[in-house]
Amino acid sequence: MASKALLVETATGERLPFLRGILVQSLVDVGISFTQAYAIANRLRNQLDGDTEVMSTHELRRLVGEELERRFGTQIRGDYDAGGGVSRVVVRRQEGSEPFSTGVLARHLEGCGIRSEVAARGAALVHASLREQGVNQVGRKELRQVVYATLKSGGFKDAGNRFLSRCHFNDSGEPLIILLGGATGTGKSTLATRLAYLLDIVRTQSTDMMREIIRCYLVPHVAPTLGYSSFDAWRGLPQVEGSAASAQDPVIAGFLAQFGTVRVALEATIARAVKERTDLIVDGVHVMPTYLDLAEVRSKSVLVPLVLAVTTRKRLDEQFKRRSREAPDRDSDRHREMLSEIWTLQTFMVDQAQKADIPVLVNWDMNETVDQVMDEVMRRIGERFPPDPEALA
Repeated sequence: MASKALLVETATGERLPFLRGILVQSLVDVGISFTQAYAIANRLRNQLDGDTEVMSTHELRRLVGEELERRFGTQIRGDYDAGGGVSRVVVRRQEGSEPFSTGVLARHLEGCGIRSEVAARGAALVHASLREQGVNQVGRKELRQVVYATLKSGGFKDAGNRFLSRCHFNDSGEPLIILLGGATGTGKSTLATRLAYLLDIVRTQSTDMMREIIRCYLVPHVAPTLGYSSFDAWRGLPQVEGSAASAQDPVIAGFLAQFGTVRVALEATIARAVKERTDLIVDGVHVMPTYLDLAEVRSKSVLVPLVLAVTTRKRLDEQFKRRSREAPDRDSDRHREMLSEIWTLQTFMVDQAQKADIPVLVNWDMNETVDQVMDEVMRRIGERFPPDPEALA
C-alpha cells in the first residue's frame, strides 16, 4: 500500500504538499552544504512517512530546528529560526541591492577553495557579526572586509587569504582556464561538472564533442583517425613501412594523429575564452598541454592544467564495470576489451605531464579529487594575485 502524501498546513489554513527541495533550499540559505541539507530533508521525510498526513508549518520548523541544533549547534538553528538564513541586512551592489544570505556567502567561500564545513561556519560567523553590529546595509567592499576579518579572527587565516586572492582575481577581469586531461575512464567529465558548479563557470567543453563535430565536416580519407576512439585511432593510420608512425607504438601514433586534427579547434576554443575574458573548463583525452601553444593564454589568464589518472589496471577495469551498469550506452564493455590500449595511452599522458611539471592527480575518491583541484586552482590564483589585506581598505 502506497504511503499517503504529507501535507503542510500554513498559518492561513492552506494545505501544501511537503517538498524536500524547498526544505533543502532553506537549509542551504543558512550555510549548510547541499549534501548535508539533502540528507536532513531525506531523514525528516522518512521519519514523518506514515506518521501523519497533515502537519503545521510551525511543527515542521520545530522538527527541522531541533535536527539542526543536534547536528550543528544553536547558531545555525538561530539563523534558521530567524527566517531561513536571510537577514534584514541588505548588500549594496552596482547592479542593485539584495538580501544578505549565509547560503550564498558559504557557496562563494567554497568557490575560493575553502572546505564546506569552514565555509558554512565562516558564513554563519559573518552573519552573526553583522547582526551584532546592528548593520542594516553593507557595501560590497565593506562586506569583504567583514568576511576577511571574521575568518581571520575565527582561526581560519588560510581561508581568509584564499578569499582575498579570489577577490583580487575576480576584480582583475582575467579568465580562469582549467584544462583536465586524462585517459578514458579517469573521471574527467564528472570532475568538470563538479568544478563548474563550485567555481560558477558556465562555459565547459569536451574534446570528444569537438572530435565528433570535426568528423562531420571532414571526409574519412582527410582525417581517417577521427572515426575511431582515442585508444584505437591507430586503426585509421595509413600502413606505410618505414614511416615515423610505424616506428612508434601504434596506440600513441594513432592518438597523436587524431590529436593533431582536434588541436586547432581546441586552441581556438581556449583563445576565444581568453579574448572574451570568460572562464572555461575543457576536459577530454585530447587535452595535452605540452602539445598546445599556450604562451599567450598564460600571460592573459590564470591557467590550470591537470591530468587525472587511475593507479592500477584493475581499478580502471572496475571503473568500466561500474559504468557499464550505470550507463550501458557508454560502450564500457568495449573499453574493457581495449583496457591494454587505454592503459598504454594513460602511461604516455602521465609521462608527458610529469616531464612538464603538470600535476597528475590520482582519482581514488571524487570528493578528495575535487578538493585537490580546488587547492591547485587557488594556488595558481594566489601566485598571480597574492592576498593583500591593505587592498581592502
